[in-house]
Amino acid sequence: MSSSMDIRTLARKIGIPFIDLFREAPDPRCMKLLKESFARQHASIPVRFLGDGVLIALGDPDFKDAVEQLSACIGRKVYPALADRAAIEAAIDRFYANGGSTLEEREPGEASSSRIVSVISNKGGVGKTHISINIARVLASFRKKVLLIDADLGNADISNKLALFPEYTLYDFMLGDIDLASMIEKTPYGFDLIASSSGEFKLANINYVQRTKFIRGFRKVSAPYEFAVFDLSAGISSTVLEFALASDDIVIVTTPQDIIAGYACIKAAFQHFKAIEEKLMAKVEFYKPRRVFAPWVVMNQISDLNQGVFIFNRICQTADERINSLEEYFSVKPQYLGGVVYDKEVVKNAETQRKPFTLVNPKSRPSQCIDYLGRMIMEPPELRSYSQEMKGGLGRFAMIFGMG
Repeated sequence: MSSSMDIRTLARKIGIPFIDLFREAPDPRCMKLLKESFARQHASIPVRFLGDGVLIALGDPDFKDAVEQLSACIGRKVYPALADRAAIEAAIDRFYANGGSTLEEREPGEASSSRIVSVISNKGGVGKTHISINIARVLASFRKKVLLIDADLGNADISNKLALFPEYTLYDFMLGDIDLASMIEKTPYGFDLIASSSGEFKLANINYVQRTKFIRGFRKVSAPYEFAVFDLSAGISSTVLEFALASDDIVIVTTPQDIIAGYACIKAAFQHFKAIEEKLMAKVEFYKPRRVFAPWVVMNQISDLNQGVFIFNRICQTADERINSLEEYFSVKPQYLGGVVYDKEVVKNAETQRKPFTLVNPKSRPSQCIDYLGRMIMEPPELRSYSQEMKGGLGRFAMIFGMG
């Protein structure tokens, strides 16, 4: 190949991703799976974890034999991508030169005891609330202490889907009639719930006082839980994205029918991420910005798991070409949480019984997929290439409003 452009064109032609290693730094945890000798022998380098496997950049377009050997070597499925051979060799030199010590390991006790997970989507109808409910249920099935919050203030649906109608909702909290802790309800599914109601408030329209009140209250109420799952309103309004970016993990739900909307959600969230980091750089002395935005992506309503991986790779390729290639300092690196195979009867049965489908049909393919998503969420995030020295999660967001 004579240039990176030639390789990019070839990658598109044969239907696999192109990785620009001069712009994208491979995940060091992922790279540790492959010995230096093997990496050099096959002109290959692991780039990021991808569902049940690893995305590996290869310098040789005739990669079939290499993929089989790499898969046998690392013990995981290998998803191939093409990259400039010189860029691969340079990345190998950088990482293996000092024994792979570029990875910044997390110190014991450094992570927050509570993980806040926000589930968002660009539009309704993609199964966001089903995903939120069933992830909460699966996490609870692993004996995790879980709080599910229905923060879709304009079109709350968790209560309807589960036939749970607590006496108080977020509407009462916004009016100042009750505090969040008093609203927590036990459910038969192992997780606790803070419910909402439809029509009274819309998250996009709450004012500064309501927003800061919500942030303060949620920080306090989520502290005793190992996981807090935040089911946010559909859409990409500024306030929805700001709440999502206040979380430890963002889960963006999309479907094969809505991949343009899914990509638009990633792009909009990245733009807000960048704006918040720039604002913190201006306001907080000695602040070290987070340079990489790495949301989780769930491909819902897929026909099979391969379809989910293929579409996710296309989204990543589009992000590289239309966002990362134009950015000098910040970048977006979506991470694949997994796919959920669609089964109309399973969803219909759950909605009829008004229970999580992971309980109604635990051995179904959608339930198995959600079980996998839950296991992934329980693992420490694979991409943490920076050292965050400020408070994480909602504490970081709160600093923007002078509450830290």
